[in-house]
Amino acid sequence: MAEEMRLFGEVAFELQYITTAQLYEGLAVQARDEARGEPHRFLGQILVELGHMREKQVLEVLTILHDRPRQGVEEK
Repeated sequence: MAEEMRLFGEVAFELQYITTAQLYEGLAVQARDEARGEPHRFLGQILVELGHMREKQVLEVLTILHDRPRQGVEEK
């Protein structure tokens, strides 16, 4: 069974680092930037700039998202 990909905002919310309102605010900023043709910014970066998360919390979320065994890769 394939594992479902988790998103940054989902994990940050589950860890109670952000509220749903803060998540939606960050996503709105990200969408607005994209609509204006501005360079892509990661949600974590936006949430730090808005004061909703600390850099340490962003790193913890990224660790959860990326420090898991990769499918089809055997550990030696």
